Amino acid sequence: MTGYTLYTFMIWNLFLAFVPWFAASIIYIKGTKSPLPLVAITLIWLPFFPNAPYILTDLLHLGNRNWHAAPPWFDLIMLLSYAFAGLIYGFVSLQMIEEKIRENFGCKFAPAVSIALIYISAFGVYIGRFLRWNSWDIVGNPSSLAQDILGRFTAPSQHPRTWAFTLLFGTLLTITYPIFKQDDLKLTT
Repeated sequence: MTGYTLYTFMIWNLFLAFVPWFAASIIYIKGTKSPLPLVAITLIWLPFFPNAPYILTDLLHLGNRNWHAAPPWFDLIMLLSYAFAGLIYGFVSLQMIEEKIRENFGCKFAPAVSIALIYISAFGVYIGRFLRWNSWDIVGNPSSLAQDILGRFTAPSQHPRTWAFTLLFGTLLTITYPIFKQDDLKLTT
């Protein structure tokens, strides 16, 4: 519309938000007779899950825009559209994982796991947004990634922004997730 390609990266970010939904859909549709496939898919799903809520942080780009290309409201609506789509992909995938955990391990365990996964995801968003690590760095650069992550756990007082962001963003997602899970939005099995 504007002739500028400033936000074309959002297409890639939305694709990355689609990946956890796709991974969770495999296990959700195929079902499991044992917990092992669920654990395996969840271990594949987990590094990609932060990509879904990560898109919310792309709202930071509103401050870097070319104000003459389009009205500010256009960029806001476009970025929010991507952010909501990414968040829905993430929450649907989390709900599918949660339902399979409930089926395989018991009802009381699943909501606690979902909350833990949300906070792990918030930490993942931090290391992606501010430390610039990607999901594929787990394979491509595991030692440097592990060193960066371990440093935040071994010396947490030296990284207050990491933990403030993780706590606040994780809390935002934890509050938002149950709203998403209202009865009229629930998945059916």
